Amino acid sequence: MASSNRRNLWLGIILALASAPLWLELYTRWPPGFVTTMPELRGDTRQLVLLFHGSGGKDNEAIQQLELALQQQLQDPDQQIIRYIWAPWSDNRLRASINGLYLGQQIGEYLAAYDIDELQLIGHSAGAWLPDAICTSLRANRQVPIKIRMTFLDPIGIRGFFNFGWGSQNFGQCADFAEAIINTDDNAPGTNEPLRYAFNIDVTGIPHDMNGHEWPVWYYLETLNGLSLSMETTHFAMPRGAIAQDVSDP
Repeated sequence: MASSNRRNLWLGIILALASAPLWLELYTRWPPGFVTTMPELRGDTRQLVLLFHGSGGKDNEAIQQLELALQQQLQDPDQQIIRYIWAPWSDNRLRASINGLYLGQQIGEYLAAYDIDELQLIGHSAGAWLPDAICTSLRANRQVPIKIRMTFLDPIGIRGFFNFGWGSQNFGQCADFAEAIINTDDNAPGTNEPLRYAFNIDVTGIPHDMNGHEWPVWYYLETLNGLSLSMETTHFAMPRGAIAQDVSDP
């Protein structure tokens, strides 16, 4: 009897260990149902820039500095910059992808009621999960055309518990123009591959003394004056999937 109990115990442990990845996968994909606030838009906004932080990045200094730099770049009365705080939904790394997709759909539906002509969506790390969801939802709920540009800063593209390459194969599909600034030697998983549907700038070779995962944000911030924010930018000159190596000192 004792031998049988030990055997059953070991079988139970083995089954639990074997099924753990399945339960983790289900956990990462279980549909969320939270309610959160929407971006506060002015009624006269025609060009909108939404900036999304990554997991644990609510108070990230680089993102805050980028917000200030964008405000200085875009000063026309009909332009608006919003650093959208999606914490705490962003901070569970296992569920950041499903939460970002869910929230993005909600934001897209919300924006469809506004007369926006141009929309730029900037996402760092897990913040990359919102842009395509916003874009798809917005286009589905609005008949009037809108130009949409996406900027991905070291995007993390792990969907579920196993699919590490989902983001690199899908981010940017919905955009009229998509760009990605990537660092390929940092230790953040799911961020080291170029995006198939974006024009990629690889900044790995530029010397720096900061966190590798945050380096693309600082690069974008430091080179902002030299980068075009125009909605007229197209993939004819900068093809989707192409990779430009920047090894200069910005």
